[in-house]
Amino acid sequence: MKNLSLDGHYIYKKNPWINWKELLYGFEHGFVDEKGVSKYACKTLTEKSPQEAIELATLLPHETYLASSLLQSLADKDLSPTTDSTKPWIFLLLSFLLEHKEDYEDPLEIVEELYANFDYPEKIASLVRYMPAPEGVEGSEERLFENWKITLSAYKDFFEQQNRSI
Repeated sequence: MKNLSLDGHYIYKKNPWINWKELLYGFEHGFVDEKGVSKYACKTLTEKSPQEAIELATLLPHETYLASSLLQSLADKDLSPTTDSTKPWIFLLLSFLLEHKEDYEDPLEIVEELYANFDYPEKIASLVRYMPAPEGVEGSEERLFENWKITLSAYKDFFEQQNRSI
């Protein structure tokens, strides 16, 4: 897949509520690198942050190899309810891609790759060119981009219903 490794600041701006397990999922799947994980941890620090989060947030460039074990430790201790860790990443990646679509030769091709990589989630099928349009609806790229915005809004609503604010 095209390079869609997200920056920790971007992740925090869009999903300040993402939990350690979900962040670990994104890290393990290459959606965020060690530096991004460290930047995200830095943005989330509070007086109650665990020691691993503090260490993760303060990693020096030559210490980034420690990010994986620190993040794993935080995820292991994370008591957040188990959820589908793909949802925040689908939202983040689709948001980033839509906001930066002019930077990509064919952003809809990347959506198709995401659709496959996330095991064909029904929620984003309406963004995929090769999927048939609903009966009575004419398919077009404009329609796909409109569906994209609607889908992102639905994800926002989903997260808000879980008392996660974006």
